[in-house]
Amino acid sequence: MPLRPALAAFHPKGPKPKTVRSVSCPHCSYAFDISQKAMSIRCPQCTRPLAFEDLHLDSKIQGDVSTMGTVHLGGQGEMVGRLICGELNSAGRVDGKIVVYGRAELQADSLATGQLNARSFVAHYGSSVRMSVKIGPKSLAATTMGTVTTRPVQRTGRRIVGGMTNAERFRPVG
Repeated sequence: MPLRPALAAFHPKGPKPKTVRSVSCPHCSYAFDISQKAMSIRCPQCTRPLAFEDLHLDSKIQGDVSTMGTVHLGGQGEMVGRLICGELNSAGRVDGKIVVYGRAELQADSLATGQLNARSFVAHYGSSVRMSVKIGPKSLAATTMGTVTTRPVQRTGRRIVGGMTNAERFRPVG
């Protein structure tokens, strides 16, 4: 029996956006596509809200800044504090703890001090880098900076794998 037209309208599929960008959730690392114009969205996997505002900073900012969008720091811009973003493009001065879930790029004549955890890192000729840099996957970057809480590993029994018990293999780090 075919569906009635009224029942088919309950779950209509909206039009696909013309320009999309690939993102992944910093909480569960689920990769998905969103519209280029999206300002905020919920992760389809863990349903946590994500903000995608792009910021252009050309003055001195102190404190915490958190967005999954791109942060552009101009030549006169200065960021002091904790920065969590999707991408970083800096031509100014950055000082503090920085977590970038994508690409971190330092232009010529920029200065960076503190800690940086990023998926990829580019420092152009002429930039000054005086920071500890960790390059790795998103989940590693998030957990080392203390920005994401994860569930502990579930242990089931004392099964021996490779000569070690589960308790020995999944020992807490730190």
